[in-house]
Amino acid sequence: MGYSYSNPQYQRVYPTRHNNSINNSIRVTGKGEVTVKPNQASLLVGVINDDMKVQNAQQQNAVISNQIIDALKNIGINQEDIETYSYSIDRIVDFQDSQEIFRGYRVSHIFKVIVKDIASVGKVIDVATENGANVVRNVSFEVSDPEPYYVEALQKATLNAKSKAESIAKSLGLTINSIPEWIVEETVQLLRPQYSMQTAVLSASTTPIQEGQIKISASVQALFNYISF
Repeated sequence: MGYSYSNPQYQRVYPTRHNNSINNSIRVTGKGEVTVKPNQASLLVGVINDDMKVQNAQQQNAVISNQIIDALKNIGINQEDIETYSYSIDRIVDFQDSQEIFRGYRVSHIFKVIVKDIASVGKVIDVATENGANVVRNVSFEVSDPEPYYVEALQKATLNAKSKAESIAKSLGLTINSIPEWIVEETVQLLRPQYSMQTAVLSASTTPIQEGQIKISASVQALFNYISF
């Protein structure tokens, strides 16, 4: 469970010298990884309801949506940490003998909620469902400021590339220039725990959610010149 993150700002080439020759060179890939404990979570909660009249469906949805928002604010979720993720109104139709049969309207209002207190994720789910939410999904854990960890993973990847080049050179009776000809930052990848919950079931106790660990990895390509001993 998890996903990959690639940011265009990380697709950079770092030239370190002006010599464009690739003769007498060793090209390597370096990798680095940092494991981080998440300090916040995000999840989607909301309500989907049907009615034969679109105005009724909208009004019912608005009442429940406001009820969910108020309940979440009452347990300490800030207003700015609750935002509309999607809102839609759809006609419900069936087809029978090539005829369209109208069944009413469906209104969906889904909120993205940021939970700053990891220990409260289960409580947020329970409170939302107790107050009318019938959709809970995409519970994931995050780091509020991942940039320092990206940088640390990149540094590890660079050192790993240098270490590989040195090992290759040594095995061939060579030595490398410690300053590479160039370095290409290939990817930064963020893998974080994610739970796909389509609905939440009310229970007598708080829904247990375990956050796990976030892994941030980086890879680089580097070209080092070598000389004979």
